[in-house]
Amino acid sequence: MGTGVETGTSPDDIDPEGPVRTIRARSPSLIVIAFGLGLLTMTTWNFLREQQTLSVDLPPLAAAGIGLSLSVGLLYAGVWLARSDLDSDERWLVARVTVAGGAVFTGIILLTMLIRVAEGRAIAEAPFVLFTAAGGGGIAGSLVGGLYARARRDARVAEFARAEAEQARERAERARRDAEENQRQLEAAQAETERLLEEARQTKDDLRLINRVLRHDIKNSIMVIESRAEFLGDDLEDAATTGAVDDRAGEFLDTIVAQAEEIEREVERTGAVIETITDEDPDLQPTDLGAAIESQVATLRDSFDVEARVEGLERVADGDGGPSVLANQVLPDVLGNVLTNAVVHHGGDDPTVEVRVAADEETVTVSIADDGQGIPDERKSQVFHRGESSGDGGFGLFFVDRMMQQYGGNVRVEDADLGGAAFVFEFQRAE
Repeated sequence: MGTGVETGTSPDDIDPEGPVRTIRARSPSLIVIAFGLGLLTMTTWNFLREQQTLSVDLPPLAAAGIGLSLSVGLLYAGVWLARSDLDSDERWLVARVTVAGGAVFTGIILLTMLIRVAEGRAIAEAPFVLFTAAGGGGIAGSLVGGLYARARRDARVAEFARAEAEQARERAERARRDAEENQRQLEAAQAETERLLEEARQTKDDLRLINRVLRHDIKNSIMVIESRAEFLGDDLEDAATTGAVDDRAGEFLDTIVAQAEEIEREVERTGAVIETITDEDPDLQPTDLGAAIESQVATLRDSFDVEARVEGLERVADGDGGPSVLANQVLPDVLGNVLTNAVVHHGGDDPTVEVRVAADEETVTVSIADDGQGIPDERKSQVFHRGESSGDGGFGLFFVDRMMQQYGGNVRVEDADLGGAAFVFEFQRAE
């Protein structure tokens, strides 16, 4: 049979320091074994020497037995050290303590002998005493060194275990923090989802309101156009027969044109409302707040024949009228809704409405107050909820609040000095 060669091994896979590392790892145990072999050699030499010089057999055998026992103990210590799981430093520690123990014990006995010699006393069997002291000291050193090395190893293992436990605690703490962070993110995501759902529901309701308002107003205008167009159609048929044209034909034509223009304005206004509601960044422009107030107050006077006065507008107006605030073309309807409510929900026979305007560098405040029955404190925030409306085709108060939010302002209800309610608007002043 031939010898197989492993083809998967390359010169790079061979560790050149492998044999050296092996020798270094075994050197401590070899030292202890060499110590035991040296003691065994001395024991054998001493036994042979005593056999030649002494006439008795038992004492030399006893001395040889002691030396042999000590030698075997050291040899066992060396073999144990070679097979132990101690690392290199710990093995060297045991070897050094073993040699040191033998040296210390031997040194003590040798010093004692020298003292005895200096005192003039005879020393018998000095070699036996010395190698016995060396063997006993070596075995004692091996025991002490082994125990100390084990103690150091156990301490290191305990420290490693403590470090592992600390790392495990830190990992558990990080996991706990991560879990808390994930929980916070989940709660934030849930809150954001709820907010988006609420915005979707709110936008849906707003669009339903816009649809109702748009259908109501445009339907009314179309009915007027249809009735006037039918009249003109009949009048034209009569004119074809009689040659006479009704005197109201021109008025009806003007009405048709006016209603068509009103439908156009209504469509534009509805488009602005939808854009303001649905756009996260609505197209707000500097809008003449003074013109919107004056037009709506004039409409209120003409429609209801009530006393309505405006205070402070002339003090805050700029050279081109104003003041200018951030809004859009729906602003007159926002104000008109509250002005109409002040009369419709007044509860008395002779309503009085007062509009006050004040301004600073950043905001313009408009207060619309009446002398009606007022609004209880527990309902002051509820009036802006869905369901509050100014009447057929009117924008709800909740829509007024929505529009003010989109304008970057706000609206609230207070008690009026006139005795009723005061709706206070705060607009952002346009630059």
